[in-house]
Order: sequence, then C-alpha cells, then structure tokens
Amino acid sequence: MKAVIPAAGEGTRLRPFTSSEPKVMIPVANKPILQHIVEALVECNITDIVIVVGYQRQRIMSYFGNGEDFGADIQYVTQSKQLGTAHALFQARHVIDDNFIVLPGDNLVNKETIQDFLTEKKGISVLITRNEHPSKYGVVSMQNGVVKEIVEKPVESTSHLISTGIYYLSTDVFTKIQEMMYDNIYDLTSVMNSLKSEKPLYGVHTDSMWMDAVYPWDLIKLNSAAVTNTAPSSKGVIEDGVTIKGGVSIGEGSVIKGGTYIEGPVIIGEGCEIGPHACILPSSSIGNDCSIAPFSMVQNSIVMDGVNLGPSSLLDSSVIGEGVEIGAGFNSHVDTVDMIVDEKLEKVENIGCMIGEDTVIAGGVTSYPGVLIGEECHIRTGVVLREDISPRSTVF
Repeated sequence: MKAVIPAAGEGTRLRPFTSSEPKVMIPVANKPILQHIVEALVECNITDIVIVVGYQRQRIMSYFGNGEDFGADIQYVTQSKQLGTAHALFQARHVIDDNFIVLPGDNLVNKETIQDFLTEKKGISVLITRNEHPSKYGVVSMQNGVVKEIVEKPVESTSHLISTGIYYLSTDVFTKIQEMMYDNIYDLTSVMNSLKSEKPLYGVHTDSMWMDAVYPWDLIKLNSAAVTNTAPSSKGVIEDGVTIKGGVSIGEGSVIKGGTYIEGPVIIGEGCEIGPHACILPSSSIGNDCSIAPFSMVQNSIVMDGVNLGPSSLLDSSVIGEGVEIGAGFNSHVDTVDMIVDEKLEKVENIGCMIGEDTVIAGGVTSYPGVLIGEECHIRTGVVLREDISPRSTVF
C-alpha cells in the first residue's frame, strides 16, 4: 500500500516559524513533524510514500531524499499553487494505481494511530477522534459507523468527533476531485462529502496520538507529547556533579557541565553546551549546537538549532526559533492569556513567548505571556515586551 502525504502548504498561522520553513519541517522533539509521520508509517510496514511538496519544497526534498535513510521509498510530486487539500492530493494521481492512505503532513501521529486505522477500516474510511474544541476542525456526524456529514469549522457543534484528515481511499477519488475542481472546489472535505453520496464513508475511531499544530503555541503541546517516551541515552560528555533524572537523551558532542540538573523527558541535540549550573526541566527539547549558559532554566519549551541562551535566564512554555541570541537575565513570563484566534477571542493556557529565527535579544529583557516576536528582530537592553513584535523590527 502507498501513503500520500500532502506537505505543500506554508502554514501562515504558524508564523514566525514558517517564514522560511514549511510547516511540516518545524521540529518537535528535535525532528521535523513530517519525520514523525514517515517513521510511524515505516513502523507499520508502509514504506512506499508519496510526498506532495510546494512551499519551500527543496527543504523537504533535501532532508528526506529518496527515503533510504528512513527505511522508505519516497517519491515527490509538486503542487505549484496551494489551492487546497484535494488539489494537492490530485497531483499524486499519476503515481497511484491502487487503494492508498492519505495523511496530512502537519499532524503528529504515532504507529498506534495508523495501526488503529488499518485494522478497523472498511472500504473507503476516515479516521476520527474526539476533541474538546471541535469547531476548529471538520466535525463528523455518524450513524451506524457510517459518516453522514463532515462540517468544516462550524460556528456551533453538536458533536465532539472530528476528522483527522487521515483517509483510506480508492483511485475513484481522483475522478471526483477533477469533477469538483471544474466548480472551483479544492478542499478534500467537500470532495468526501460528495463522494459519500455514491459509496459509504466509514468512520474509524482512535484514541491514539493525533495532534495538530495550527498556531505557534500548539507546538508546545506537540513537543510535550513527542518527548514523553524518551529513553535515557547519552553520546555526549557529562561532567562530575551533574544530576540527570528520567528519560534524558543527549546527542553526540554535547557537554553537560558540572552542577547542571536535568529532569526528563528531555531531548538535547548534538554539539550543545549546557551549564554549568543550568537547569533543564521536563518536556523540553534543545536542538543542535545550542548553548544554555550558567544559572539558566528551560522548562516545557522548544529550543531550535543554534540558539544561545544567556546566563540567569528563564524560558518556560516557549518556542525559540533557529539562530536566536538571548542575552543575560531574559525572563519569559507564563500565564493564561486572551488571544485573537481566527477573529475570535480565546483563552490560551500556560503560554510563554514565541521568538522567530535569527532574532537578537540583549540583556535584561522581559516578555509578557503570549508575546510573538518576529524573525530577525533586535530587542535592546532592558526592554519589557508587552505586545507582538513585527518581523525585522528594532525595539528600544
């Protein structure tokens, strides 16, 4: 069986982290989201994979290559214009000749999720799950195991069942997509709602991992889930006086200096320098070539490659983009805040700050909860950040 992974979109709602990176390549647990999907498929013995690329496609293609390093055989097809999910899938029609599985490239799943689906599917099927905020997704109504309707982002929802966007399909879907594109309909949900009038669309329920990153703060939850089962391992140097508890993975060439405390689950990449007397607390991932200076603490956060965090700094429930430089005494406050989400006011719990790539922050800076700082910004000494900062801004 082949798997098709649409991965062509930009993910504008995830800015600043998609300013130069496709959404599917954002790291959680030190791996691109897309890599988690590819590895889960391979664990289920689905190795023939088609990835639909578009925005920043070379980033994806150069990372995964032909798939050999991941135990897969990967082909690429290009969606030149990102018109919609059905249009993306349609680009794969020439390389699909039998029933196949479709998985969005920007969702976090594991082996069990895919196994649940493959075990229970009956003909044309969609994987569904329960969600406490169904109005953000395609809400599914069911009757006797058959999908009656999928309604995208309803204002009010009578069901907590949502579509994961994971389908088991026949090649008939391409004929239906082509038919609907004549009417300028490009989304897969509309196609499936039309197709189910001709043949039943079965719903398969899962309680296994399925998570979606729509907004920057969603990445924190994905990362926390992805690092949960981290096994203890170290290819680095651990100096005397270091305390390590739980599932902590330390990459090759990293040095953990004396007096540092690390409590897992935590993943630390290659070539990092941590401490001395630093503190890394659960649900954190630190990328390659990072420096966490003395007396600094990182908790429940994503720190991407090449980040330097100055001494006596605090990162909590935050996401820090590649190449960010943070001076001494930085403090990211955490709280539940009101955020404008799809033109509606929503409460976002336990959010710190989000900092775009290559931003430079001087010493003594404090960030209020929920502040988004764009890429390539310069924040001067002692600034208190109370509101979002546009990309390439200088703040005095």
